[in-house]
Amino acid sequence: MTRTRSRALRRALAVGVSAAALLSLSACAPPGADGSVAENTVERPDLAVDETAEGFDLDALIDAAKKEGPITIYDETGKVVQIAEAFTAKYGIPATGIKIETNVMDKVAKEYEADNVIGDVVANSEVPTFYSELLADGVLTNWVPGDAYDRLPAHAQYPYLTSDNQAIWTYNTEVYGDTCPISNIWQLTDEEWAGSVAIPDPESRALYTTIWNQAANHHADEYAAAYEEHFGEELVTEEPTAVHEWVKRLAGNSPTIFKNDEEVSDAVGAAGQSDPPFGLMYAAKYRNNVDKGYKLAPCEGMNPYAGAATPQTMAYATNSASPNAAKLYIHFATSQEGMKFIMPDSKSSFDPEVQPVADDWGVIELKEAGGFQPYNTDTLQDDYTKTVTWQDLWRSSRS
Repeated sequence: MTRTRSRALRRALAVGVSAAALLSLSACAPPGADGSVAENTVERPDLAVDETAEGFDLDALIDAAKKEGPITIYDETGKVVQIAEAFTAKYGIPATGIKIETNVMDKVAKEYEADNVIGDVVANSEVPTFYSELLADGVLTNWVPGDAYDRLPAHAQYPYLTSDNQAIWTYNTEVYGDTCPISNIWQLTDEEWAGSVAIPDPESRALYTTIWNQAANHHADEYAAAYEEHFGEELVTEEPTAVHEWVKRLAGNSPTIFKNDEEVSDAVGAAGQSDPPFGLMYAAKYRNNVDKGYKLAPCEGMNPYAGAATPQTMAYATNSASPNAAKLYIHFATSQEGMKFIMPDSKSSFDPEVQPVADDWGVIELKEAGGFQPYNTDTLQDDYTKTVTWQDLWRSSRS
């Protein structure tokens, strides 16, 4: 099967068929339907020589990179412009950072198929799609700097998780003070919170269905225990897992759906409200506390988690005309020097030698205390394939 056809087939399985059709395939059974974790289907390639401590030579990489042409970087953060400019200032290699939030996977794949690579480096936080459509088909090449590889936790080595971010359940401190009004995730399904939960549209990005799928595969027992804590009885459900039941009930409790988490931030955090909603957003939106005078804070102590990890991955185009310059950019962007541009948004590195520059909202402290659902890269193919299953469950359960 050609790479183009295999990518098209996987994409059809993920987003182009009905839930009924998916459920007719044993390989696409709902996550955790038999009480087991989805099979690890992520194939890790052999390390390149320069991904090892012994084979990595930064001076040689710099020399090779300077002999190549300019590079272009696709990233979902606008900070890519500053990172690219700093890279050029340091190495003299022209680099252009372009912010692309949507449809980047298709764009990169089409560039590859047309043998017309424009994006030499691609960074994105929809890791299952990144793996399934780009890495697995050889459109992009995973590369971890050899001077950092051994310091990374195993789950961050392939795909290379370059920065950690959190989708956080957030409340308004002007109304609720220092104590979050929610202590258990099942409260969001109670009548008391009907119409008062604000979230980005789960059908707009696979990030949100990935959180649910990873929860079902790896944390369903924790959701079940949280149910028992909240309701005082064991959960009885016809759904495959407690996570499925929670998603179904949340969808049926009239949540307010917004286009993106900036709008969620506006709804939750604006000052002067008497009854603000409770919402899910990225930590970066907490900068609105400074920029807009908002009153946002993470919901510490929420059972089982106050949110979930949504890390970013980065790789270079396999057919790039400047592979060494692309590698050098990855090395720079993931170093302390490059990470300083995104760390003020409460993002952090998986490399322990790259230290946070600030934690103004306590997000990193909460992460280190186990407050967020951790990320798992072993079952990315399952996360990708089940996207439509979760979207169908959400859509069919909406009240």
